[in-house]
Amino acid sequence: MYTPQRLFGEVQSPSDILTHEPFLERARLQREQADDTSARLALGAYVVARLVDKLLSFAANDGGAEAFRWQLQAVRRHVSDLPADAPETAHLTGVVAAVSAEGFPGQALWKSLTAYSYFLENEGRLEEALEMLALAARTQGPQITLPEFVQYGLAAGRLNRELARWDAALACYHATEQAALQLGDLLAICRGRLGRGGVHRGQGNFPLARVAAEEVVHWATELKFLEGQALACADLGVIYSLQGHKMEALESHYRAFRLSTDPQQQMRTLSDLAMELCAIGAFEAARLAFQIVIQSPSKLLVRVNAIVELMDLESTVGNRVAFERCRARAEEHQARMSPSMTVDYHYKLGCGFARFGQHGRARTSLTEALAVAERHRLNAWFFRVEQALANLAKPQTELAVREPSELSAAPAVREMELGLREYALESANA
Repeated sequence: MYTPQRLFGEVQSPSDILTHEPFLERARLQREQADDTSARLALGAYVVARLVDKLLSFAANDGGAEAFRWQLQAVRRHVSDLPADAPETAHLTGVVAAVSAEGFPGQALWKSLTAYSYFLENEGRLEEALEMLALAARTQGPQITLPEFVQYGLAAGRLNRELARWDAALACYHATEQAALQLGDLLAICRGRLGRGGVHRGQGNFPLARVAAEEVVHWATELKFLEGQALACADLGVIYSLQGHKMEALESHYRAFRLSTDPQQQMRTLSDLAMELCAIGAFEAARLAFQIVIQSPSKLLVRVNAIVELMDLESTVGNRVAFERCRARAEEHQARMSPSMTVDYHYKLGCGFARFGQHGRARTSLTEALAVAERHRLNAWFFRVEQALANLAKPQTELAVREPSELSAAPAVREMELGLREYALESANA
């Protein structure tokens, strides 16, 4: 019942179809940008993935032992020629070293593939990460235990959701929750339920997403499950923000930040908290929070998202120099952004250009955001960007610099700012 096929679907024979296209696409793009090193690494990943395909076919008694061993030797030579100082080379070398010449997939192989998948996700290469995750699961096959299935399911659900593959994400989260219920794994149950809520949120169904988050808050509170409360409060804060409930969003995010014991989750929550502080005009506190995230060792996309939000903050307060500095930093990572982050980046870039009176550049950025939103069925984003383009066409198109609101001076907000300064000091001295 809990098999790789349930998460990743049936896989045709690699001899019949061209598989692992994301690696080839990365190689093509890097060639166009004259980045030979990255192109070579992408092709290295492709030939390694094809080797694992061949191994699985060989292990399934499809024959071709001699051809497989020849391919193994060729891939080993190819990987040995890759840049030795590149972190990706180390992952590829580890995968190839774990491939058995006898044709029997072992534990070392699927563990190496899983580690490589997490590396790719951390680098923002989501489609490639999903490819390697599927290979890892296929390598384990029927030997996958229930706890391992849960971990595969959560990772596959997250990647599909970030890639705006909604149906696939929902299927992964549903299967994960069923397995987690059998195990009694509270954290996995929580993540599965919130993952489904995240899909609804990504599709623009905020009421359904809010119900899902509130149910998890209630469930985790009854069980006195702090990490579950933190995760659910963070999701609820995002939904409140999307629905325009500013103070409720701020309080939910701050509660999640204080409850969380997971460093990665804490930085994601802090980034959301910073956005809510910015929304009420507490700009100094928001800037501090974004800088903490950017300087943290959190995942690349978490840090890039903080850069994009800080870029928006600086245009909001009219700081042209800081805006351009953030824009340049964000642009370096544009190729690794997920669809929703790409829309977000172009939308905030367009708004920033409009604030500084550069209407032509603003229209170009917003048009690009609209195209990405339409292509990936990001409905909430589509209507938001469409409205921004309509506003840009009006006679008064330059956006005014926003002043702090009354909420920014609230005692609770001042207390949050003091807490963030203490956290930043402790982190710097750690």
